[in-house]
Amino acid sequence: MNEKRKLVIVTALKLFSAKGSAATSMQEIAELCGMSKGSLYLMFKSKEELEASTLEYCVYILMDKMSQIEHENGLTSRERLHKQFEALLKHVSELKEFLRVQLRSMMEDESQRNEQRTPQQRDIEIRTLHWFKKKLEDLYGSEIEPYTIDLILMTHGLLLSYVKIWFTEMPNLTVSKMATNLLQTMDYAAQGCLKHRPVPLIPLEQWPAWISDPQPDTAMLRHPAHILKQMQEIASRELPSGQTRNDVLETIAILRQEIMEFSPRRAIILGMMHNLADIPILEPLHSELQHIMDTIHNRFIQADSSHT
Repeated sequence: MNEKRKLVIVTALKLFSAKGSAATSMQEIAELCGMSKGSLYLMFKSKEELEASTLEYCVYILMDKMSQIEHENGLTSRERLHKQFEALLKHVSELKEFLRVQLRSMMEDESQRNEQRTPQQRDIEIRTLHWFKKKLEDLYGSEIEPYTIDLILMTHGLLLSYVKIWFTEMPNLTVSKMATNLLQTMDYAAQGCLKHRPVPLIPLEQWPAWISDPQPDTAMLRHPAHILKQMQEIASRELPSGQTRNDVLETIAILRQEIMEFSPRRAIILGMMHNLADIPILEPLHSELQHIMDTIHNRFIQADSSHT
């Protein structure tokens, strides 16, 4: 993100958070950024587009906070997730007025919102799904996998309900108490699923974000996590036992972990991709993965340069 675009988004965010987007004009934002209203409209076609970009910026700021907690030492899986729930709720609290409008807009027309998702927003959705699935398995073991989507939907709905009540009726609720209650409710639901083994309402393998098919050269590229899982299966099955197979599997595991981080480190990804480049049985998948990563990287560069 270039500095001028970032200045506009941060300025808009401050104004939206202070008095709401409806009471904030594009003229006011332009003046505070030291530019003309016309220049602002060259950067953002409408206030709605600026709001969407501001929301996306908020998501990435939250990702950075979550990623920092992910790499903290000395925390159990439960302590880490509790701390991440707290970070999420604190972030929401700081953006209360801005998010109040966004939440209302999100609930008004969910289908239209889905149609208007950008490739970046879709990528965030898929990465969040994989991240939450891993969190569930860290807490409850691999047997929780069939209930991944049911638990995600329950947690998402509960979180939105907490925030709505917090904003409108019970401002005395604390971040710590909400995070604790959210985690406890998730415990009860997960333990009930593992004890009684009900048939999942929505199996993981039927969820669109999990089973999206590869469509090269479009916005619907297969997610890298799917390719890496396939690589792992092939390497485990077809490479002979020994150091080479162990090295390949370790490289795939590191690459998969890094890709699913909220803030992936490009240097690590490039290094791991280089290590897999000379494995013949993985070459088709390696080429597909490289194509996807190059495409995504170029999209972000083009999206940024188009606003300079």
